[in-house]
Amino acid sequence: MGQGKQWSISEIDYLHENWGRVTLNYLSIRLKRTKIAIVIRAKRMNLGASTRADEYMTANQVAVLLNVDRHAVSRWIKKHNLKAENKILLFKKRFWLIKHYDLCKWLKNNQDRFDSRRIELFALGYEPEWLQEKRIRDRMLPKNRFKKWTSLEVQRIIINYKDMKYKKLALLMGRSYISIDHKINRLRYQSELLF
Repeated sequence: MGQGKQWSISEIDYLHENWGRVTLNYLSIRLKRTKIAIVIRAKRMNLGASTRADEYMTANQVAVLLNVDRHAVSRWIKKHNLKAENKILLFKKRFWLIKHYDLCKWLKNNQDRFDSRRIELFALGYEPEWLQEKRIRDRMLPKNRFKKWTSLEVQRIIINYKDMKYKKLALLMGRSYISIDHKINRLRYQSELLF
């Protein structure tokens, strides 16, 4: 099996600087190489996964990437201005499609809405300076911030919400007041609490 043309130092430098910042399509045009050749070279250079490779991600892919509930991503789109397009793709099924650039911009401007400790290093394809700084700040936060609710915690809320103030319940459970308030409101909506 023959090898393709050798990579020059300038091509390697260009790939290193732009991996994850521009689309795979753009890299292919700029470097005059196939997409497969670029992905293989990036893998050999240990550049990590590039979510920009196909430019768009579904809301579910974003949820997996950020290690958050998929409903959180939908809420960000509908209520917190995460730019996305609702498109019909396969078998007339609708998907939210989010550009990598728009996601990174939104994450930078909404750092209070996610926990960087849940995001794998270089999961965005690169580590911008603001994310590196957020990772340092997030180390100081309580470990259960943005943690999914367990069924035991939900039971504790159901048992105690009528008798305790939210602040006391938050202290007891190691959660924030806002977290307790949101969960109780969600449970009310789902009719899990008897009012």
